[in-house]
Amino acid sequence: MKHAFLAAVLLLSSPATAQERMTPAQCTGSWAALETLMGAPVGDAGVVADDEGWCLILDGTFDINDDTSFRLASLRWRASDVDRFIEYGLPPRTIEIVGKGIGVVSQSGDPVFDYLFGLQNAQPRAGFGLTVRWDGVQNAVLVDTAYVDLFAGNRIEATARIDGVNLTDQTTMQMSVGAMGLRDLSITSEFAGWFEAYIAMPIGMMLLDSDAAAPDAQVEALKAQAIETVGQIPDTIMPQTGRDALSAFVTSLPHPRGKAQLQISADPSLGAARLAQFAMLPDQSSTEQIVEPALNGVSVLFTWSPAVEEP
Repeated sequence: MKHAFLAAVLLLSSPATAQERMTPAQCTGSWAALETLMGAPVGDAGVVADDEGWCLILDGTFDINDDTSFRLASLRWRASDVDRFIEYGLPPRTIEIVGKGIGVVSQSGDPVFDYLFGLQNAQPRAGFGLTVRWDGVQNAVLVDTAYVDLFAGNRIEATARIDGVNLTDQTTMQMSVGAMGLRDLSITSEFAGWFEAYIAMPIGMMLLDSDAAAPDAQVEALKAQAIETVGQIPDTIMPQTGRDALSAFVTSLPHPRGKAQLQISADPSLGAARLAQFAMLPDQSSTEQIVEPALNGVSVLFTWSPAVEEP
């Protein structure tokens, strides 16, 4: 199942530099192949090829569970060598995906709740895009762009390189699971409210204690602990400028306003081969013994540019 999962991830998160025009047969065939791979219908959607050579679904609805679905105003994709996926279940060499107008639909069975929930979500705001390609010469998957536009002024985008990936056939894909590893990653995010809207609740429920001090006091204590930990990061992993920027970002929580960028480079890459080193460590290993194999050859850069407040 590992190779099937890899294929699904690459299909749905691999966009393509390819400019091949998709035929109607390739559009319906790639969607049907995805449903076969997932082992269940992916959603009730009419798939067509548009005038620009993209596969297109308009107003698609996709089930999350029996009570809830999510909808997309539009979903477009195109790929090179897509017949690999349709005929053999292998990821296309490149694939490009753009989704716009993400919303949530309630199907609770309560007409009043479903109606009001629909009003609340009548203006879908979020969108996303992905562009990924497989370099068969270097055996690397390159994420040229991946982004999510949550709402105005709130965007997350990333690029990445994953080495040791051979997608030639099912056998080489299975072998790649143990060999692949993250070589480079860059994530940039604009913060203008998305942290509070999407992250604060799950993190707060996990870290804050209703029976302890006031929540804001607990938050300040957690921030102080985090900043102390950041200050202990070795220069070989993150330079002082990065630690200062990360501390400033932590200080801005839970209402960050500005732009952050995280860059990670790893040689050797971060993957199963590196994690295998932990199996050889003694049971009572020190923090230093654990950190050394985990972060040897890893460099991290972080920048934080606070937004300038309007007078």
